[in-house]
Order: sequence, then structure tokens, then C-alpha cells
Amino acid sequence: MAYFPLSLRQCHVMVYRYKSTRTNMKIPVLYLLLFIFLVSTAGCTGLEGEFEEEESTSERLKILALHGGGDTPEGLRGQLGMQDLISDLPEFEFFFADAPENDSMCNQCWYADPPGGKGEPTKDRNWADVSIAYLDEVVVEHGPFYGILGYSQGCPMATVYIANSNITFEKVFLFNGYLPTTHSGLNDTINEASPLNTDALIFGGNNDVFIFGVDELSGVYFEPTVLVSSTADHHLPDSNDETYQDVLAFFREGVNGTV
Repeated sequence: MAYFPLSLRQCHVMVYRYKSTRTNMKIPVLYLLLFIFLVSTAGCTGLEGEFEEEESTSERLKILALHGGGDTPEGLRGQLGMQDLISDLPEFEFFFADAPENDSMCNQCWYADPPGGKGEPTKDRNWADVSIAYLDEVVVEHGPFYGILGYSQGCPMATVYIANSNITFEKVFLFNGYLPTTHSGLNDTINEASPLNTDALIFGGNNDVFIFGVDELSGVYFEPTVLVSSTADHHLPDSNDETYQDVLAFFREGVNGTV
């Protein structure tokens, strides 16, 4: 039988879309076997394990969380505001991704700094491809994900990923972030795809040196929800913050019949 071989990334996207569909409806076993056959004939080998029946006792919606540059998954998880979200949102499951190791990037960064310094922005549109490919794998292996959350450098990475990937999310949650303005190529890919239609929450703290990022990010998403805390610094809002209840409301909006 003749077929057109697909790239590994295309194979992963096919699997992800299948799993996303399965999340919302029952698919007969015959259709499952047919899908496996079609994927195999398209040259997607070694992915058969992706189709194993997944027994789950939880209907929680998954959120893909991206830490800041130089930070770790444990660092983001350990923030007081993140701990409060985990505690107050039992209907959600947070998966904390870890920036891939690569000689071209600084340790625990989603993409490298400009070689010539921030005064000389890079023009390479593929500057974050290592992390985009890594996130593709995370989504296939651990998804589907209802939303994507970014903190600090995780915000421009989440935005770059949304603009450059075939993967879609219902919501994006951006805390203390900014656009990758020191990387003209990456910024161009975002601007060309904007306004991004993913339902967006953009949070900033008045005491954060990156507060300027609120306006930057607001300009590339369609009608985002913008929250600015009068007391927060460079961290997620905790349960005592004036904006916290609004953050919870954004997470829950449209989930389990909430408006």
C-alpha cells in the first residue's frame, strides 16, 4: 500500500487530536483499531503505546505549567500562590514541565538569551524550536491539556507555543510575564498570528519590574482578562491578594456549567 510518511511531530499531533476527541466522547473499539492501522501506514511507528486504554478515576482538567527562566518545576509549584491554586482548584490537575536541556540555552531556560546581549535582538524565527518540540512531546505523552500556564519567561514561551503550534488550548494563564522583544524573529511569529484567540488571563503586580509585560501581552490576545495587583511583586497572587478570587473565577468560567 502506498502512503506518504509523516514527520514525528505530525504523528504526535495526530495522536494528540485523537486523544482529545476520546476525552469528550466514546469511540468504538473498531474505530480505534482502524485509527491505529491508518497511523501505522502513514509511517508513525513506535507510537502504538499511545493508544492503550487509559483508566482514570478523575475527570480533572489538565493545565500545562511552564516555570520561569532559571527556575524549576519545583520552584513554580512551591510558590505560595501556586500552592493556593492547587488547593482551591481540585477540579484541575497541574502538570509542571521542565525546560529541556540544550547546550545552546542557559540552564533551565526555555530559549537562549541573544548572543550579543539584549541590545542586539535575535532575528531567528526558530530560536525556540527546541522547546516547541519538547512541549509537543509533553502534550502527546501527558495531555490532552485544557489550558497552559506561564510564569515569567514561561509566559513568552507559552505565547510562542500557541502562535507556532498545531496544539490548541481552551485557556492560557499568564503570570508576571512579557513578550520576547529581545528576539525579533519570535516576536514576528506572534504578531503574525495575533490576535490569538485562546481565552487569556494576564496578571501583573504593581511592584514587579516586569509590570510592563501586561500591556505587551494584552496586545496580542483577543479581549484578554487583565488583572493587576496593587501589592504583588514578581510572583503569582496568593489567596490574600485582591485579585485572587478573580483568578479562581477565570479558571472556573465555562467549567462544569459555570458562567
